[in-house]
Amino acid sequence: MGVSMNPIISRILSNVYCMNCLIFKNYADRIDARNRTLKLNNQYVPDAIKILFVAESPPRAFIWDDRAYFYASGPERRNSIAYHMNQVLFKAKDKEEFFKKFKGNGFYLIDMVKCPLKCLSYRERVQAIECCAKYFNEELHTLKFEKVIFIGKRTSKILKKKRLLTFDIPPALPLPFGNKKNVENFKKELAEKVCVH
Repeated sequence: MGVSMNPIISRILSNVYCMNCLIFKNYADRIDARNRTLKLNNQYVPDAIKILFVAESPPRAFIWDDRAYFYASGPERRNSIAYHMNQVLFKAKDKEEFFKKFKGNGFYLIDMVKCPLKCLSYRERVQAIECCAKYFNEELHTLKFEKVIFIGKRTSKILKKKRLLTFDIPPALPLPFGNKKNVENFKKELAEKVCVH
């Protein structure tokens, strides 16, 4: 079978909806991080997507640390979504095994907002969410998947409040950071949604 791809990535890299975004205008380092995450992301599209995981945005640390993104580090970074997903889903021994199982099970992760959002003003965050919602809508309607699981509540709340999507957003999992309760809730809810016993 041929190589699967996310067709919206080329539109994002062409900056189709980015011209009015403050990140695009003022933060070249975040655009560079976006471009690098999208190239990594496109390598892991399964032939058939069973579960589409949707995170809020790439981590800000990916601007300076090439290991800080989901598809760059896998479960080897303890403070990462991939690490906590691996604890629930696979218990893979390394990055290669994790991604082989992740993709092989038809799992695929994308970001709602394509550029890192952390440490931006509220106004900049909202504007980036509004611009990226156009790409995100296209992804949700173009990618064929059986189930969607959102990770992180802040961005999805803004998308809902501003009615930026033409897709119903299910309740999001908490990010597995900040405190022990968030980690426990993330793992519990992930296991329930993926049907891991």
